[in-house]
Amino acid sequence: MQELRFKNLLVAVDGSPGSALALAAAVSAAQRDHARLTLLTVVPDVLTETTRWGNAAALPTGDLQDDADRMGRETLQDAGREIPQDLPVTLRVRHGKAAAQIVQEAQETDYDAIVMGARGRSRVGALMGSVSQEVLHHSPTRVFVAHEPAAAA
Repeated sequence: MQELRFKNLLVAVDGSPGSALALAAAVSAAQRDHARLTLLTVVPDVLTETTRWGNAAALPTGDLQDDADRMGRETLQDAGREIPQDLPVTLRVRHGKAAAQIVQEAQETDYDAIVMGARGRSRVGALMGSVSQEVLHHSPTRVFVAHEPAAAA
């Protein structure tokens, strides 16, 4: 069996326990292989989402987008603090549907793999679960999904 080696990993983060586990796994792999990490969080495109509602014009979409963007940046900054200083890391925010944006990012850059949590829920909204399934089916590269087991009772 051939051992996997990585040069460039895409890590989807949303602040959930599954996302934290995925980040820890990616950091371990990156340290072993001296790989680059890109941490990605996806923020909803509030204007696009609210146009589906009947009273969208009455909503303060600018304020809502600003809040979503701020939470996305905070999620990335929190995750970035977990990265050892000797690892190269890039922080990215994309807007739109999480799965589509993760796949698009993977299509636009030569990543060796996507590492993401299963069924996470962020302060911004759901990132994983059906998202991880969609990424698995549409990704142009390997996908590793980390699952944090339920706490023992």
